[in-house]
Amino acid sequence: MGTDIVIVDDHSLILEGLKSLLSTSLEGSRVHIAQNASQLLSLTKKYQFSVFIVDITLPDMDGFDLIHIIKNKFPNAKIIVSTMHEEIWIVNKLKTSEIDAVVFKSSAGEHIVEAVRTVLEGGTYYCPGFRKIYKEKERNYCIIDEQSSIPTSRELDILKAIAKGMSTHEISESLFISENTVEWHRKNLMLKFGARNATDLVVKALSKGFLSIPLK
Repeated sequence: MGTDIVIVDDHSLILEGLKSLLSTSLEGSRVHIAQNASQLLSLTKKYQFSVFIVDITLPDMDGFDLIHIIKNKFPNAKIIVSTMHEEIWIVNKLKTSEIDAVVFKSSAGEHIVEAVRTVLEGGTYYCPGFRKIYKEKERNYCIIDEQSSIPTSRELDILKAIAKGMSTHEISESLFISENTVEWHRKNLMLKFGARNATDLVVKALSKGFLSIPLK
């Protein structure tokens, strides 16, 4: 019995290209395609997919929300993310237990077949580009750890509020702390990240994976 694989992506050329590549390279596999989350979820009523190849930028649903739905409905399914997004905050979000493999679209033709084979064998796969960016992120974490400069939970709350453009007074009211306390945490954050101002602080926090976009 062959393996059913489904690809969801709103770019028709990418869909057809990946379908052709996987159909040719993975003997006995049946490759299905969908252009949005609704089409994919409809297909799950007809087929039992072993592998879902998901683009996180879809027209009708956030890709991460779709992945969560898939894992809830089909816990044993393997999830491969195929994305054009190589930003550090996206890379940070992609390293979760719900995702079995990540392949950047810039190298999908070269690595997608290997990713499918690896996850079907029970392994995880990250394309070289992803591993390079994540390794740099980990290096930054190590540097911060060595300097005893990891933000505390409360400092992260302040950091997110600053990134949202909130004033000291607004942060104070939102977190039920005094304005002096907000300013004290703000100064600590500036020191820990070596930031010159609020904009520099947010940029450095994003680059090190302490903030992600969209802000939550």
